[in-house]
Amino acid sequence: MDARQASYRRSRLLAPLGELAHQQGGKELPSDLELACRLYLRREIRDSFEVWTAVRGRMLAKAWSFADRLADTCDYRWLRLGLAAVSIDDNGTDFRDTYVALGALYLCAVRCGIQPGPYFEEAAEISSSASNMELTSMRDFLLRFEGSAYFGESVAPKLD
Repeated sequence: MDARQASYRRSRLLAPLGELAHQQGGKELPSDLELACRLYLRREIRDSFEVWTAVRGRMLAKAWSFADRLADTCDYRWLRLGLAAVSIDDNGTDFRDTYVALGALYLCAVRCGIQPGPYFEEAAEISSSASNMELTSMRDFLLRFEGSAYFGESVAPKLD
């Protein structure tokens, strides 16, 4: 992708606060949410998500479709995209929902024979290091997921 195409795609992903991202004809852009995660993983649009946008606010919900695709295909790419979606959300929704989404991704990965730890570390590396609404950074949230009370109570028992 050349610089002009990348710039165009980045500009399409930004929307004014509270305005849903739409394509022509009023259809929502689920494919652009996936594109946002792909670009985010390549660190092409990290700074675009520092302000709350319509796309960022919908990312946590998108993580669920990535978990479903991971469960169906056992392709690690869906784990990476799901973790990118969670990272982009940056606990901007509700930390409890973040835990549940991470738990779903983690369980799907393990059931597929994928060791999720390295992927969580990869996502943490590109995640925000600034404290957010939950008084912890997304980077720390991802790195400490396996040691969290949620993991111990809701994820670990399902691993056996």
